[in-house]
Amino acid sequence: MNRGYLIENYTVIDKRNYIPPVKTINEMLKKFNGKFLVATPKAKTLLGAPLEVVIVIEFKSVDNADEFYNSKEYEEYKKLYENTTYGWVCIAPEYA
Repeated sequence: MNRGYLIENYTVIDKRNYIPPVKTINEMLKKFNGKFLVATPKAKTLLGAPLEVVIVIEFKSVDNADEFYNSKEYEEYKKLYENTTYGWVCIAPEYA
């Protein structure tokens, strides 16, 4: 089974209420077989115009990534990020 990746690229639009995901969901990820690979506002842009923050979370499978993103546990944090950031989120399978 291929690993799954939750990938986010966003700009913080409400810095007062924003809480970095590493501080909020790190423990929660373990339940869904996930771990942070990248979580930084310091990515070096080589081409294009990416947004401020890059997040890559690895899961044992795409199903685990889906389960995490749609879980009741993550719902509160998802709302926080929807209200304090602008950007995109996707789930992608490992290249095989």
